[in-house]
Amino acid sequence: MSVNGFIDLSRAFSTVREVENFPDLDHAGILMAHVPAAPFEGRPPPFPRKADPQVTMLSEFDRIWRRSLSPIRKPLFLILVLSLLAYLADLRTHILRAIAMPDQPLALMGALIGVVLAFRTNLAYARWWEARILWGHLVNASRTWLRQVKSFLDVTDLPHARPVQRELILLQVAFVHALRTELRGEEERTEILPFLPSPELAKQLAREPRASCFLLAHMSRRVSENCARQAISGFQFLALDRTLTRMADVQGGCERIRNTPFPQQYDRFLEILTYTYSFLLPFGIADETGPWGVVISPFVALILLMLNQIGRNLENPFEDKLDSIPLTALSQSLERELLHEFGNPTAARRTP
Repeated sequence: MSVNGFIDLSRAFSTVREVENFPDLDHAGILMAHVPAAPFEGRPPPFPRKADPQVTMLSEFDRIWRRSLSPIRKPLFLILVLSLLAYLADLRTHILRAIAMPDQPLALMGALIGVVLAFRTNLAYARWWEARILWGHLVNASRTWLRQVKSFLDVTDLPHARPVQRELILLQVAFVHALRTELRGEEERTEILPFLPSPELAKQLAREPRASCFLLAHMSRRVSENCARQAISGFQFLALDRTLTRMADVQGGCERIRNTPFPQQYDRFLEILTYTYSFLLPFGIADETGPWGVVISPFVALILLMLNQIGRNLENPFEDKLDSIPLTALSQSLERELLHEFGNPTAARRTP
């Protein structure tokens, strides 16, 4: 296997976890998209088309445990201990029957907390889903950019138009990776540099605080230059400019979600209310449920605490975590799609 093929194969393995945790993506398709076709011609594909159900189940359990169950395991254990103590205290002294809270207030409090938790989870999911829609708009705009660049530039003079087409497409791929790294708060730009068409542009980019804004402006300047030398018409220039505007709108929408956190007062108050109710519940039902209270109280607490934790996991959809949008897999899949017409993407890269 060549060095380029080994690099692409290693990148494919690095995106397995993200692809597994995003069911809307074509699992096998994205994995195969990261493997160059030439080294594997005449051989069976290195990745199976269908995942092993047992491995998938273990991966799903590991994801749920690490993101949802692990943060609340200590409170759940404490509630289990409180439930057991409440049952033993009521079994020996019957003191809880004398001071027990009526059933109606306790049930009403639980119902209200459940409604508020569901509302909060819906708000968090709405942020996650809006972020996914915005990234889908970026994918569509990138495909439109590819189609326009290929069809608008002078196809009658293809040898001269081909380098310009490749440059504009490479800049688009660099913009996608730059936006991804900025949304995740990553300062490294090593994944952007291979797609820059010249070392001079890489030096200019190093001085810019916002790589995505710089690349978008540079793409606009290159389109204007091609319009000035009549490589494209005025109407084609307007169409390309509208596509750039769509990508700028996506950029602004994603940054709005990232830079507008969920209200901490609402989050903290709801968390305190949920934990307080979960800790009081064992003492409120121990006199009526008996030994079943040791099971019922932790189970009810599990539902409430899980709803609260799921909402917290979905608050920032751009984090590099299992429940976030798999931006790395989506970006690399789009990269392969855009650069497919220009040969092997690894051969097309130039690292300054």
